[in-house]
Amino acid sequence: MDAYGARLLAARIRAGVAVGMRIELVSDTADDSGLCAGDRGVVDKIDERGQVVVNWDRGFVSEIDPERTPFQRLAA
Repeated sequence: MDAYGARLLAARIRAGVAVGMRIELVSDTADDSGLCAGDRGVVDKIDERGQVVVNWDRGFVSEIDPERTPFQRLAA
């Protein structure tokens, strides 16, 4: 595994989710993304910075910081 692959793997482990996993926000986000508690979506990607890109059920894609945005994993 090269250095990029190692960073990507570490970011995925830190995020605590996998691509394809469904998540639900536990509380509103502090930013102006419009996300609120109860929003659900599917993890589309996890970048090397650890940001989780989510395809939200409301029809848009955005990224969240898993260390600052409270969410829970949902059963498949």
